[in-house]
Amino acid sequence: MNNMKSKAKSDPLQTLALSVGDFIRYWGFRRVHGAIWTQLYLSKTPLSCTDLTRRLRLSKSLISPALVELYRFKLIKETLSPNEKTKLYIATDNINEVIQHVLRDREALMLRRITKNFAAFSEVAEQDDTIDPKRVNSLNEMIISANLMLEIILSQKDIMNLPVELQL
Repeated sequence: MNNMKSKAKSDPLQTLALSVGDFIRYWGFRRVHGAIWTQLYLSKTPLSCTDLTRRLRLSKSLISPALVELYRFKLIKETLSPNEKTKLYIATDNINEVIQHVLRDREALMLRRITKNFAAFSEVAEQDDTIDPKRVNSLNEMIISANLMLEIILSQKDIMNLPVELQL
């Protein structure tokens, strides 16, 4: 990681790409995913794995599997290539669609698992005198709120378009 930071000092695009990578780590992706996505999103032309390796000054063994994962989550797409040997990639244009896809496929799945596990736990929690019933209720409210917030976000047609009162 330190090597990635020191290399970025001379290239503002690489610095930005790695900063985006730092941000998306909070979504469960790795820093390299954000760096690759940013390079692809800002590029005027499609990029290959070799292009990304050169731009980010990272190894092909780090870039290649990250491309596969970004493709699987529909964050990037393959595009027409001048030959069959070279794969070219572009970032998905519709950021709203990308975020909703990730929320639906990852966060919703995690919340369903938490909700199911909480239901099983709450059945036995009543018999355990080491468990605080008020905290159990509070945790239940948090889980309900998280599910509701996710539902609200996913019900929006364009989550990138904030209501006027929230815009800066």
